[in-house]
Amino acid sequence: MSSLIDWLQENINIFSRARDLDPNVRKVIFGLLFCLLMLIILTASIIPTVSEFSVGEPSPVNVSAPADISVLDEETTEIRRELALSNVSAVFVENREALEIARDNLELEFSVLAEAAALEDGDQVESVLGEAGILLDTSQMDILRELTEEEVTGFREHVFGELERLYRGSLREGEMDRSLQDLKEFIGDIDLDENSQDLLFSRVEENLAPNMVIDEEATREREEEVLAGVQPVYQDFAQGELIVEEGELVSPVQYRALDDVGLSALEVSWLRFSGTVLYFLILTLIIIYYFKNHLTAIWRENNKLYLIETLIVILFMMAWISTLFEPDYIFYIVPVGMLSVLLTILLSTAPAVTATVYASLLLPILFDMNYNVAVVAFISGMIGIYSVAEINQRSDLIKAGFNISGVLVFTVIMLNFIQPAFTLLDIILLAGMGALNGLLVAILANGLLPYLENIFNLTSAVKLLELSNPNQPLLKRLLVEAPGTYHHSMVVGNLAETAADNIGADSLLVRVGAYYHDIGKLKRPYFFADNQFGGENPHDDINPNLSSLIIKSHVKDGVKMAKNHDLPRAVIDLIEQHQGTNLISFFYQEAARENNHSVAEESNFRYDGPKPQSKEAAILMLSDIVEAAVRSKNFDKTDPNRIENLVRGLIREKLLENQLDESELTLQELDTIAESFTKILTGIYHQRVEYPEDLEEEFQDVEGE
Repeated sequence: MSSLIDWLQENINIFSRARDLDPNVRKVIFGLLFCLLMLIILTASIIPTVSEFSVGEPSPVNVSAPADISVLDEETTEIRRELALSNVSAVFVENREALEIARDNLELEFSVLAEAAALEDGDQVESVLGEAGILLDTSQMDILRELTEEEVTGFREHVFGELERLYRGSLREGEMDRSLQDLKEFIGDIDLDENSQDLLFSRVEENLAPNMVIDEEATREREEEVLAGVQPVYQDFAQGELIVEEGELVSPVQYRALDDVGLSALEVSWLRFSGTVLYFLILTLIIIYYFKNHLTAIWRENNKLYLIETLIVILFMMAWISTLFEPDYIFYIVPVGMLSVLLTILLSTAPAVTATVYASLLLPILFDMNYNVAVVAFISGMIGIYSVAEINQRSDLIKAGFNISGVLVFTVIMLNFIQPAFTLLDIILLAGMGALNGLLVAILANGLLPYLENIFNLTSAVKLLELSNPNQPLLKRLLVEAPGTYHHSMVVGNLAETAADNIGADSLLVRVGAYYHDIGKLKRPYFFADNQFGGENPHDDINPNLSSLIIKSHVKDGVKMAKNHDLPRAVIDLIEQHQGTNLISFFYQEAARENNHSVAEESNFRYDGPKPQSKEAAILMLSDIVEAAVRSKNFDKTDPNRIENLVRGLIREKLLENQLDESELTLQELDTIAESFTKILTGIYHQRVEYPEDLEEEFQDVEGE
């Protein structure tokens, strides 16, 4: 696992290790990578496009309505129109010439048929019929040859006798079947075989003309009037309702619904894509402006920005994965609180709130712009921040998870009151998902925290609080093997913590750093005055150069021990910087005396540094020097003025030696630190009240009992 962390740390910090790139350039490169990944995730929901949906083909995915939409059902509407038209009666006008036309046509046709029936030569028959435009098939020609001229003429006369009666009635265009049936029944009494009757009647049927014909224009006007009264049919889809299910054959109505929401037409998808990109860029630019101008401490440290960007990408990847599952309200399980909790612990409340708002405004894009997502995300994130704002131990993460679970259950009920959309069973299911959300936050935050600390070189309050526990192995060793150093470290921790609080520095970090700053003395505890307790001094038997080397080595030894015990980088930095490049003056002067007051090589008697690179490291240096000096100086420590003069003199000395140049401490802050040190030390060394003798005897009697 450690190798995995090393690999991740190496690759994530690749920009920091690229010495040829300016930090601002690295910041831009990582920011562009963040934007690219976010846009890929956010726009993935815009696909599929037109090529993936076709009428009559299976849908590749589930698609829900992003808002209430109403789609014209053209097929059902057309059926209604056709039904309405079927009930419209045509407008008829009388054709007064119909009887005369029918009689003339039949007279001509039956004359030709009678003439053909009288002929015996088949070729002549075909010729006569052809000239008259009468076309008969082979079977009909055979029937005609069997007829006589008299039979054809008799049939004609019989029909003509009925024709006038027929035309006194109504022969409507398109409705002549009944009249023709009556006529056929009438002529059925003629003494002809059935085939002959059918042949001759077919000629009658072909030449009859209706005496009531359709008025096309008037009929069209009537149809248009009826169609205008037919209401179009629409199919409604409520927000979140499934338009088409994966694998379902896409109907025309569903395809039009997909078109309305921008999934069936490529050009509409490009509009949605452009809107998504623009929305993302606007929000991102606002956040960048806010960080640059109001969260400058975060903005200056690239690793902290990388952490924020990485956690946001991880959150949105989880959110995108959740969209692949049913039901649509799966967003209740997206652990936004993970982002909020981890940023609060690793950074502070302000960047956590900012990132939570940013994520809450972007998440609805993945869920069809359902802004219930934003409400749930914001509430769960804020509760997570509140729950860990003053975290004291890892178990507080579990409490934060329970807090998020409880509030999300309430949020589910609240949202349903505002916008009733769920059944009781749905509400119970959603409440369960809200509870599961809090559990996920606790598990993910607890699991990711140590890895994020290592990868991004950050130290959480949880880790620092754990390190401040006296049962930590190094502190237990310090207490047993170097008790003087242990006591010194505790006092330095109190001094440094109070001073850091007063100037707004990281008081917890500097206190823990103070506890561990001298752990290197464990290698040779009795070479340090803290642990000699008036006994023999080993330095009396060695030369000043070697003594200086031993004293200096406690810094390097401390760094090595800290790394071996996996202490955070921030604490190791304090160990490494707490002595700066100070001169070990006692042994330097000893070396000068041994060399007949000639100047000794000063570099041999200076700590290797570096000088304090942060306010916390500078505070630790000053706390260390002040505590040791006040404790070792032989003066009236009950006099606050004496203590203050010594404190201010030591601080002034380090300032003039340029030890504080790289720490960013201001003169005003140094004055505040001096006041803080004086107050604490005065409290430690204040004058005790002398008890009366009789009260002392009473105490002794109590102790004896």
